[in-house]
Amino acid sequence: MKYRVSLKIPFKGFLVLSNFYIYAIMIIMTNKKENILGVDIGGSKINFVAWDGRKIIKQVLIQKPTIAKLKRGIEQFPEITKIGFGAPGIVDAKTGKIIKCPNLPEFNGLNLKKLFPDNEIKIDNDVHCFLLAEKLIGQAKNKKNVLAVMMGTGIGGAIMINNKILPQPAGEVGRMIIDNGQTWEKLYQKNKNNPQKQKQIHKIAIANLINIFNPEIIILGGKGARSCRGLGLLQVSENTAAIGAALLFE
Repeated sequence: MKYRVSLKIPFKGFLVLSNFYIYAIMIIMTNKKENILGVDIGGSKINFVAWDGRKIIKQVLIQKPTIAKLKRGIEQFPEITKIGFGAPGIVDAKTGKIIKCPNLPEFNGLNLKKLFPDNEIKIDNDVHCFLLAEKLIGQAKNKKNVLAVMMGTGIGGAIMINNKILPQPAGEVGRMIIDNGQTWEKLYQKNKNNPQKQKQIHKIAIANLINIFNPEIIILGGKGARSCRGLGLLQVSENTAAIGAALLFE
């Protein structure tokens, strides 16, 4: 379902929240037999989902991410050989390395292909995974120009133009300067206990994105998107990035 934006700026598209549910309505891999593990490494938790091509068949959540906890989570899925990772910050998809993860410094420089040499590994930025899932089986299906923003511990983004998700560093919208030299992400974190202030900050940032890109839709995800209520946004699901990580094997 889509909801019109209540922003006082010209915009003909829609601003919508990801509305993934554990059981996906849309099916794109009806012949797929092999389960894939999708892992969303967040600033406050790691979400592990086993994806069978139609739905999540097993899920594990681990709070306060560390490398040791990441390994323990993977060990709970011994039957799965293919693992897709969505990681915050800058990643190298070819080598499997997390180059810089500002909110999880322990993960800086971590090479996931070397950490799990017995598995087939794919990796991308977490918001890119989020947008990939929406592109294939969600709100962005049949759309060409889409922005995705995830609001968790920090704020990340991804951009799709002409049906192509742009590679990093494109989409690092959390670094946008909003007020007095402060970025969107810093102001969001600074006002984490003031949802009304956060909402005003989000209005400014989203208006900027609309004015620059004029997307067909903007999709929001992550627990922080709840502070956007009042802009026509009703519900948030936190499984989309993990599903998108599994879909890296598509």
